[in-house]
Amino acid sequence: MSIAPSTSQPAGTQVTPATVAVLIPSAFTAQLRSRLGPEIQVVDVLGGAELPAEPAGPVMALVMPWSLREPSVPASALEAVERAEWVHFVSTGVDGFPLDLLAGRTVTCGRGANSAAIAEVTVSLLLAVEKRIPEIWEARTNESFITEPLGTLDGRTVGLLGFGSIARELAARLGGFGTRLLALRRSGRPADVPGVTVVRTLAELLGEADHLVVAAPLTPETDRLLDDDAFALAKPGLHLVNVARGRIVDTDALVRALAAGTVARASLDVTDPEPLPADHPLRDDPRVRIMPHLSWSAPGGLNRGLDVFADNLHRWRAGRPLDGLVDLTAGY
Repeated sequence: MSIAPSTSQPAGTQVTPATVAVLIPSAFTAQLRSRLGPEIQVVDVLGGAELPAEPAGPVMALVMPWSLREPSVPASALEAVERAEWVHFVSTGVDGFPLDLLAGRTVTCGRGANSAAIAEVTVSLLLAVEKRIPEIWEARTNESFITEPLGTLDGRTVGLLGFGSIARELAARLGGFGTRLLALRRSGRPADVPGVTVVRTLAELLGEADHLVVAAPLTPETDRLLDDDAFALAKPGLHLVNVARGRIVDTDALVRALAAGTVARASLDVTDPEPLPADHPLRDDPRVRIMPHLSWSAPGGLNRGLDVFADNLHRWRAGRPLDGLVDLTAGY
């Protein structure tokens, strides 16, 4: 069932009421209320409030998928989602929620809200490997760097696994570095970003890439896509960057690829499991840099995701198409 606004009142005479079940940290609830206005009933479900038996207008749910995994989540949380006609995920990824429960309803996500921030972090990770940061900060002399100079992005091939909003933002930023950009996308369509060549197979992408940036959604097709067979196809010395989802990379296979030297460096904003156990071999490998899933962080932070939802609510009120629609079959 697709949610649709009432069109019975003349434009500008009355705003369609609605109820939003909020399943994000309570600290952001007040900020959301200020964005939506008094006509929208905001119910802080994670904060312990319950949806009224007769809510004001259609029910929408604003969800942070991973928040529903916490043991402290009240039973009313899933019930609120089940009652909603429209479910919006603050994040771009929706893999943290059983999508089969949402069949027949409108589902949107915060696609693009934090893509620029993630792209900036990714550029820094690529440069850190090429410029050997932080090693150069710790060096007492420049002698070793005379015989083994710092690297460069100029002339390097960056492979983009996925070509959604993150990869597009990254491609725009790498345009000035003289990199060669290859992308593998599900649709196979040519890229509409200058300087990006779309390849047909994973083997072609892995065989050419000096740096591989994982920026695809987690779906049944991408779950552990980068396994032993995939790494065997990689150009030796690969730098793997994962700013998407940990399970796109088979963690055990990555350990083996590092041991074999096929993968020379790995920069991981996400892992599987997340977080990695303290004694996991990737934690002690000096060639691996692990971040605590914060590549999205930037001024505004989660508020950017709230802005996307607020804008979508304005679109719904006006009877306009919603942004960030999720294909439940494809999983993103």
